[in-house]
Amino acid sequence: MGRAFVYVILGGGVAAGYAALEFARRGGYSRGELCIISEETVAPYERPALSKGYLLPEGAARLPGFHTCVGANDELLTTKWYKEQGIELVLGTKVISADVRRKTLLTGTGETISYKTLIIATGAQALKLQEFGIQGSDASNICYLRNIDDADKLVSAMKSCPGGNAVVIGGGYIGMECAAALVTNKIRVTMVFPEKHCMGRLFTPKIAEFYENYYTSKGVTFVKGTVLTSFEKDTTGKVTAVILKDGRHLPADMVVVGIGIRANTSLFEGQLMMSMENGGIKVNGQLQTNDNSVYAVGDVAAFPIKLFDGDIRRLEHVDSARRTARHAVASILEPSKTRDIDYLPFFYSRVFTLSWQFYGDNVGEVVHFGDFTSSSPRFGAYWVNKGRIAGAFLEGGSREEYEAISIAVRRKAMVTNMGELEKQGLALAIQESQKEVPDSGLAVVGKPTYTWHATAGVVAAVSIAAIGYCPIRWSFLRMASNCVSKEAKKRRIKIVFTKKNTNISLVGEGKNGTDLVAPYERPALSKGYLFPEGGARLPAFHTCAGANDQLLTEDWYKEHGIELILGTKVISVDVRRKTLDTSTGETISYATLIVATGARALKLEEIGVNGSDAENVCYLRNIEDADKLVRVMRSCPGGDAVVIGVGYIGMECAAALVANNIKVTIVFPGKYCMENLFTQKIAEFYENYYASEGVTFIKGTVVSSLEISSGKVTTAILRDGRRLPADMVVVGIGARANTALFQGQLAMEKGGIKVNGQMRTSDASVYAVGDVAAFPVKLLGGEVRRLEHVDCARRTARHAVAAALDPSGATGDIDYLPFFYSRVFALSWKFYGDNAGKAVHLGDLDFSASSSSKPKFGALWVSAGRIAGAFLEGGSPEEYEAIAHAVRRGTAVPDVAVLARQGLAFIVQEGRLT
Repeated sequence: MGRAFVYVILGGGVAAGYAALEFARRGGYSRGELCIISEETVAPYERPALSKGYLLPEGAARLPGFHTCVGANDELLTTKWYKEQGIELVLGTKVISADVRRKTLLTGTGETISYKTLIIATGAQALKLQEFGIQGSDASNICYLRNIDDADKLVSAMKSCPGGNAVVIGGGYIGMECAAALVTNKIRVTMVFPEKHCMGRLFTPKIAEFYENYYTSKGVTFVKGTVLTSFEKDTTGKVTAVILKDGRHLPADMVVVGIGIRANTSLFEGQLMMSMENGGIKVNGQLQTNDNSVYAVGDVAAFPIKLFDGDIRRLEHVDSARRTARHAVASILEPSKTRDIDYLPFFYSRVFTLSWQFYGDNVGEVVHFGDFTSSSPRFGAYWVNKGRIAGAFLEGGSREEYEAISIAVRRKAMVTNMGELEKQGLALAIQESQKEVPDSGLAVVGKPTYTWHATAGVVAAVSIAAIGYCPIRWSFLRMASNCVSKEAKKRRIKIVFTKKNTNISLVGEGKNGTDLVAPYERPALSKGYLFPEGGARLPAFHTCAGANDQLLTEDWYKEHGIELILGTKVISVDVRRKTLDTSTGETISYATLIVATGARALKLEEIGVNGSDAENVCYLRNIEDADKLVRVMRSCPGGDAVVIGVGYIGMECAAALVANNIKVTIVFPGKYCMENLFTQKIAEFYENYYASEGVTFIKGTVVSSLEISSGKVTTAILRDGRRLPADMVVVGIGARANTALFQGQLAMEKGGIKVNGQMRTSDASVYAVGDVAAFPVKLLGGEVRRLEHVDCARRTARHAVAAALDPSGATGDIDYLPFFYSRVFALSWKFYGDNAGKAVHLGDLDFSASSSSKPKFGALWVSAGRIAGAFLEGGSPEEYEAIAHAVRRGTAVPDVAVLARQGLAFIVQEGRLT
């Protein structure tokens, strides 16, 4: 039994995820040629979140919210993503032996997997107490932290001893970050380690002293210069005390062990060259081992650092894992174009309200600078070796300051006078970063793939800031304007919109940076905007304020004291410091932030199909998309359109294309249209209706490629081999919430930002609304949902503002009734609630093209004897109100057969009785 692949990635951490990402970005493989083998039972994920967000007492980060993210688009690498990219995941599988010469891996299930090229991303394992002669470390309240199982155990242990005592063994990364998490969970902490100070491998004694004093102020006790020798346990086997070498007994309700890690190299020892000094697999600048078919990345790779004159290092940090993984794939796919890796070592940590970054190497003479005593600390150190900056550390810096110290290290800035350097401090790095050098690329090579910190400087005092794109709904804006009026505009409100193709998208920005517009209603884009004549245009479909139908033009915002910052990209957010950094170099600070960044359209490339940049390939998410779609439609009257996807966008755009006299073929992999919402019987009606309008449905397959000539698609090729002529292509394959700016800072869930019933995130000063918010739905028993629909955007925005402006806390949790609707051709339907349980159809669902009567039919979903959801096509306002009321009440259904017979009458009658 066996399988063969061209490329195999072995491992389940961030290095494995980013290697897969780079393969997907570059292509170079076909479906079924690439696989990831991991002992983890989940797809590769970001380990740093385990010692940070995962351990928060409330709003903790959980999968998939801290999965590896795809570049600027923040695409979560869930199991579904790998499947869409044609990457096979072999999860929960242990490889028990590897034969490099034969290019085979043997799994614990007895399967042999062969490869042509292998990327080793096996990472490292936590050192166990047994390895130091300490017995009994299998107790249920002794915790390590290397994977999700460890994190779950640690969380369980914390919850079992609120207000108890924890002993942390070790003073490195894991020890320091877990100690902070324990304190946050109201547990008393004692840290034990043999060194003279914490973080002995990186910190100087002076830097360590600051952090130890800070931790002490939080209630942490440090016991240095000694080690654990044994435990005391109760009759159940749980640890009750830790016994130290010096004889002290420390009470312990739980123990956290962070005494180091060891690279997972055992499968390849004796087959690949090892770095004896660094304990990893030795690779060259291409990340290639001594076997040219095998590469090693991440914690397991010992590679040459150009900055250190080719010195071999094994770097245990997430940034190194990301960069080495991507470089290895580039080397595999384009060996002639890929130079040796030129990596700037980078480390960071965030604990309590502190945050530091380090670049380079801590060798040479140390020069400290800054204020080590302030309540808002901002200090650091340079390491000077042979008259040049070799390393730099900074706590509490701005984005520009962190970049400056990285440039100073990268350029090996010259130091002629150590006393002068001490006086200049951070100013030296800033001056160095402002110098022009012949190869300006040196300033950016080796920078981290993302920035964790935003500028600390204050440009404007802002009480409420909203960052996002349309729709910022009328309810939110009306309440905001009311607050300005009532408080004589004491509060300043900024609304920041960003440019297209960024993590946060503003609809309305033209290709050349023109047509920057205030917030507007997206639903018009797939409806009135696409009419062949008299199409809706700005400002006629702006969001309207209240009953007076007042258009929210830019003048409206100005009159209400709301500042619009249009065409502006926010490049980083620092939630801890409450700042937003824009691409123009401005820093905007806030007291309260409302995140309304919405979602972006998924691109064809993300499902392995190239061609999004063709002149006649269209998406529909913003005004620019709509303008392109209208332009392309007008260029091919009577032509052929292929619509990829059969959700809202696919169905509504298909109707618009037909109205514009274009022949339409819809291609999708499911069994019927709108599968996430419709029953098969409902879907059949709409498919028959569309067919009567000339639309062709091709189900159960996908577009695998596009033929392009002179920049335009001419043919869409399906997986089953069929070729469809195409004068234009419309893509509607889903959307993904724009959360990139807040990854690692706010708790995530369901692909969005997790909020409570007040729409408040895991940070009390930040709220999230609309498509980006994952919030508890009372009607569904508090289940967290992320609902991508205009009604949800309106209502969550209004509720967030009410909560933000209510200091008394009297604003209750949102009680939202999920609601969706659509209008196509002469049809119009509404849906309320949840399509869970048994579907009971009502009305006449048999389509007849010759019928002159307007169709009226629907379905009711019955769960646990009550109405859980309701769908109605062609209803009156009273009937729609009746089904909404029935869902809201959870109307009892004693007999499903009676409901089936009476249909809508049952619901209307029930409404009259209440």
